[in-house]
Amino acid sequence: MIEETAVVTRIDDGRVWIKSRQNGACGGCMQQDTCGTASMANLLPKREFAVDCALRLQIGDQVRVTIDDSHLLFGSFLLYMLPLVVMLTGAGLASAYLPQAVADDWLPETALTILLLTFRLIYHFQKWLLLHFCLKPMIIAVY
Repeated sequence: MIEETAVVTRIDDGRVWIKSRQNGACGGCMQQDTCGTASMANLLPKREFAVDCALRLQIGDQVRVTIDDSHLLFGSFLLYMLPLVVMLTGAGLASAYLPQAVADDWLPETALTILLLTFRLIYHFQKWLLLHFCLKPMIIAVY
């Protein structure tokens, strides 16, 4: 589990809006690449986002937010492997269904176009994919 401390900024309809606390010490630390706290600080920049929570909280409460490591692995797979799988599948379909002359001349360009379009779609939907589908942050404690 990766953990981070956050502050409750507002509460609306059973959802709690939190904001990551400042971690001044992370800026000078040499272990930022392997540290879970630095990873969470980068994932939860100085913006608010909503988290479902059953705990009774008040505005200003400090809470501990966690993300399961398996969700991070799935998110990495989604962001890195999905474009390659879509590109190879698209190139195979283009090779099978396009006329031979067109496929021979335009297959690399078709594969690159499919790869770039997949990256663009992931970029467009990344907030929704990461926060609602992959990461699923949870509040586990109140300080």
